[in-house]
Amino acid sequence: MAYKASTTSVDTESQIITLYRDDVQQSVEIRFQDVIGLLPPTSELGASQGKEYTLLHIGKTEVGDNGSNEKEKYMTTESIKVGDPPEVLLDHFLISRLPEHLSLPSGKNDECHLHIVVSVKSGICEAEVFFNDVVQVAFHALGLLGQHYQVHKTSSEQSIKEFVNDVLGPRAGSGIAQTALLLSGDGGIVDIINTLQSFRSTKFLQPTIGLLPMGTGNALANSAGLNRDSTRGLRSFLRGHPQNLPMFAARFSPNSRYMIDEGRLTEPLNTKENPHGVVYGAVVCSWALHASLVADSDTTEYRKFGPQRFQMAAKELLDPSDGSKPHLYSGRVTLFKKNGDGQEYTEHLDRTKHMYILATLVSNLEEKLSISPRSTPLDGQLRLVHFGELPSAEVMRILGLAFQGGKHVLEASVGYDSIEGMRIELDEEESHWRRICVDGKIIQVGKGGWVVIRKELGAVVNLVVEDHA
Repeated sequence: MAYKASTTSVDTESQIITLYRDDVQQSVEIRFQDVIGLLPPTSELGASQGKEYTLLHIGKTEVGDNGSNEKEKYMTTESIKVGDPPEVLLDHFLISRLPEHLSLPSGKNDECHLHIVVSVKSGICEAEVFFNDVVQVAFHALGLLGQHYQVHKTSSEQSIKEFVNDVLGPRAGSGIAQTALLLSGDGGIVDIINTLQSFRSTKFLQPTIGLLPMGTGNALANSAGLNRDSTRGLRSFLRGHPQNLPMFAARFSPNSRYMIDEGRLTEPLNTKENPHGVVYGAVVCSWALHASLVADSDTTEYRKFGPQRFQMAAKELLDPSDGSKPHLYSGRVTLFKKNGDGQEYTEHLDRTKHMYILATLVSNLEEKLSISPRSTPLDGQLRLVHFGELPSAEVMRILGLAFQGGKHVLEASVGYDSIEGMRIELDEEESHWRRICVDGKIIQVGKGGWVVIRKELGAVVNLVVEDHA
């Protein structure tokens, strides 16, 4: 819905835009964090905007009743026509032209190379509504109509892999420039970077990925600065630029299996397409408490609670309802590090009982959970957070410090290292305690098995981020 404003003022301190709306004869305030972008009064973007600039922003509408006497809110894209906007508004939000990753030429038979992937069941199932009411409306204002992009909606855990195998991968392998806007959680990214591996060739051209976080933790988006406003990364996608997405490779022993269908089923990790049992990630590889809580909370029932599900699962693991003691994870951990001369050496952790082993390429696992405070966006440095046996109350205290700007890494009981990689040799009888988490995916290592994690030097996708991210 479009409105017209006759006057505009901007308060950079409070980050509020005040406009006088002519249709209702009153002032309205729009927060910086709700602005998608400011479009110029030209047809340069493919849609005539008249003589005024067009301010696109997130609007929130109250509808219905959710049974608790509270009206539910949903987001839409709204637009206001603005004449002669202040310079500060232009500096912050102007989209003078479509970025290159949205200006892709059509292929053979007018095939689209701009794709929208909607992960219908990610997180609390917001992706489809957000696409319909926010993304599609904003794209229309930009002159991107239905014929300019192709929408792919997921119907199973395999949908994104199938999209890469059928569309994104073959074209990338042929050197065709492509962009995929992904409305999903971190799992969507890991599906893309893993499935793309078999298409790497001398002609391979890295697809550009935009990410609108719709998962529970959204570690990659929170760490790359994509989730800092209420546009859910849409503003960054329209104003940002593609950068290499760093990744790591986790190689598993031959008897390892993927856990699927909320952990009820497994399937082989080693296949004809993946004979070496390698899983690629861009966020985290963990064992012990973190991997267990991610696996245990990955159910339809738990997901209803959003990020709170992780804390709920952690409490059950640290204070089991059956009255038993929390589990101590048995295994040997070897770190690969580099000295000041750039030479690699190995270092063994001086314990075989562990509570927390987590290697990560990102700073935040959730919006306020700063697991690796020294990490900066897309810096490519793998870092390890780890600790051994501690009382349950102390573990909860330490994990709570991670929500206070990453203060947990200052604790004497917590190890925090820059690493090139690590090897974990698991010494657990029960398969329940041999679960490894790679970017939300769970791999069950076989008895007597191992996993080796290493930084990857190359990249298979570019991620769109804003320069200041």
